[in-house]
Amino acid sequence: MAAPAYVLVRRRSAVRARIGLGHPFLAPSLGVHGAEVSVQNPPARVLEGAWDGFVTLLRFAELSAAERWYDSPEYTAARRLRQKSSTPKDIIVEGVAGTRLRIWRSSTI
Repeated sequence: MAAPAYVLVRRRSAVRARIGLGHPFLAPSLGVHGAEVSVQNPPARVLEGAWDGFVTLLRFAELSAAERWYDSPEYTAARRLRQKSSTPKDIIVEGVAGTRLRIWRSSTI
């Protein structure tokens, strides 16, 4: 069973981020690549630190699907527009498959 993958999109401006997610170039690209919008906010309950942004979390069936979407012609036009209108901070991460739990350890902590 492949682990799902997530694209975490963070924008400083909530208004621009909402416009970006609803942009006509973006919505079709999500469907073509099987993405689901798992989280889209504000408002968020800030638990620690300062927070001044807007978060969208997209879920894909697997890492390769998320990577194909990000590099796809369907998303490229929307990505360029979003990069011009905001300061994007986007990451792709692999999720956990089934009940497998990975514990990350670092000597820097």
